[in-house]
Amino acid sequence: MIDSHIHSDTRPYEDFEKMALCFDCAITLAHDPLEPYSMDILRAHFDKIIYNEIERANKTGLKLFVCLGIHPRMIPSDVNYNILREYLKAKNVVGVGEIGLEKCTKEEIEVFEEQLLMAQELNLPAVVHTPRRNKKETTKTILEVIDSLGLYKDAEKNIIIEHCTKETVPMIYDTVMNMGLTVQPSKLTPMDAVEIVKEYGGERFLLNSDSSSAPSDIMGVPKTVLKMKMNNIDNEIIKMVSHDNAKNIFGLDI
Repeated sequence: MIDSHIHSDTRPYEDFEKMALCFDCAITLAHDPLEPYSMDILRAHFDKIIYNEIERANKTGLKLFVCLGIHPRMIPSDVNYNILREYLKAKNVVGVGEIGLEKCTKEEIEVFEEQLLMAQELNLPAVVHTPRRNKKETTKTILEVIDSLGLYKDAEKNIIIEHCTKETVPMIYDTVMNMGLTVQPSKLTPMDAVEIVKEYGGERFLLNSDSSSAPSDIMGVPKTVLKMKMNNIDNEIIKMVSHDNAKNIFGLDI
């Protein structure tokens, strides 16, 4: 199994030990841990993820990969895309994220667009945040922004729209983009994910826990896999959503 979206810098060492028992690897993403007073704050955040987090995970036997980007709640006044571009070339960085929109401000949209184009330039997947509030409307705006950039369909295949719900999956399913199903107390239950996969199949879906400082369940993915087995979902589909899709999209060496 692969947890395709966590924020490991918010989790204790003991969580890594639990994950190492059942996961082939996990992907940790940049987020919004501090007030974004300057680009230096982001640099410190990126350094911690690349150096401290991978080392912490390795000590427990958990393989950890990284996505780096400017979260819509973490936009500094002195954004420097050249600095981000250099970080994205670091070892174990497999994607651009977490990026996206929160309030759909002009600034958020501009930063989102720049990072989508950078992901295409560097041939990296882009992991796109959708917020808890106004999720349907914001997801619609996100899809419009992506469409307006005129990305090639091959590039759009490398985009994961995160924290999808029963309400937003139909909007994204008609595109070629991928959908992250976040099993977390404030998002989807394991049975919610089961029902979505039963209706749409396993292609283009990725399971994750989005474990962070918010209420989380680091075992959200294994619990969902168990529920899928109990509800007679085909083993091949289960493997797609809990492992293969993430491995292929991010090009993971596992």
